[in-house]
Amino acid sequence: MTKASALFVLVFFAALITQVNAQVGPHYHGDYDHGQSNYPSPSQTQIITQAVNQYMQAGEIRPVAEMLRLSMSESRNLAVNALTLTASSRWSAQLEVLSRGRPVSQPQLIQGRQVQVAIPLPPGTNMEDLELRVQSEVLIDSVSAQVQSSYSQGQPPLPSRMQPMSGQMIRLDVRQDIRYSGVIDLKRLVEEQLALTLEGAQIERIAVQGMLTRGMGASVQLLINNQIAGPVKSITVSQGITPILVTNFQEVASSLSLQVQGDVMISQVHIRLGQVRQIQRPQPSYPQRIQVSQQISATRPLALSTLLPYESRLVSSLSIEARPLQSAQAEIALIAMGQLLTSTIITQVPMRPVLQLMRPASLRDLSLQSLSPVMIDSLEITFSAPSMW
Repeated sequence: MTKASALFVLVFFAALITQVNAQVGPHYHGDYDHGQSNYPSPSQTQIITQAVNQYMQAGEIRPVAEMLRLSMSESRNLAVNALTLTASSRWSAQLEVLSRGRPVSQPQLIQGRQVQVAIPLPPGTNMEDLELRVQSEVLIDSVSAQVQSSYSQGQPPLPSRMQPMSGQMIRLDVRQDIRYSGVIDLKRLVEEQLALTLEGAQIERIAVQGMLTRGMGASVQLLINNQIAGPVKSITVSQGITPILVTNFQEVASSLSLQVQGDVMISQVHIRLGQVRQIQRPQPSYPQRIQVSQQISATRPLALSTLLPYESRLVSSLSIEARPLQSAQAEIALIAMGQLLTSTIITQVPMRPVLQLMRPASLRDLSLQSLSPVMIDSLEITFSAPSMW
């Protein structure tokens, strides 16, 4: 660093030394703060707890991520090891945990007030796929999830699912036994069974093959993006295949589902696609964790290019694990070509502050500096997504 640059940093630090930077990230003391986009590393296990206090009606299915108030990106990047539920029921009620519409746990009996059940889940169960299903009315008091990151260090993100062709006919093996009422997630079944995404596709027509298991009739209705897309159609004893007229021709975006009422076994669903608009999207960018174990000071900056010498992507943020060595607190600055980009205060209390860049910058231009000695234990570097041509 030049003398002029060093003087600039000294003056800036002197002005800010009594201020705690506002960009301090979440604390990781066993509870996962889902208000930030920082995920626990693959080896870390965190607990997310949320008071719910909501009733679920008989046959209702509800996403666990929704109860925990997680965003789509947060739930997509979390694997769930176990769930702990506190629930109440005036009668004897059964509760099941589903993953992609299939049970992944034994039915849990809820009888009385404040019943707590712990449910272990198969390894690799994704938060995005988890749902709760109840057979009669249950009050869900609270939900806790033991989670860890679902991405592995050094592995590239999985490629996006392919889109089907315009006019393609899709057949799904559903085999779902509906009691009273239920929802069949067709978009998810297509992804699971055919490794395709229906995003960008118009639905031309739907045919449902089902058989009544009790009573004289049942009904089914199509929803596209959680909006009614056709009239209610009856499923009767004599009718094996029920065609559904599609009246809403908007493209599938968030969901494609069937709302079923009655006791019926849905065996197959046939979907005729209309036009499919090709969608291009950038691959998600996951933080890259680096074990550093290096001391920095006013005379010993850390050039980030020495950690990843062949990296050409642009950096959008840094998450730092660091400790002051000679004082109760210290300030770490992120410098680019002699100019201060941002800074953060660290203390002896374990935390993971985040340095967010206003504009992505090249790794070879960035360095970390501090006036007092600081030990940098590790970094998580988030790169900006590449542009789509």
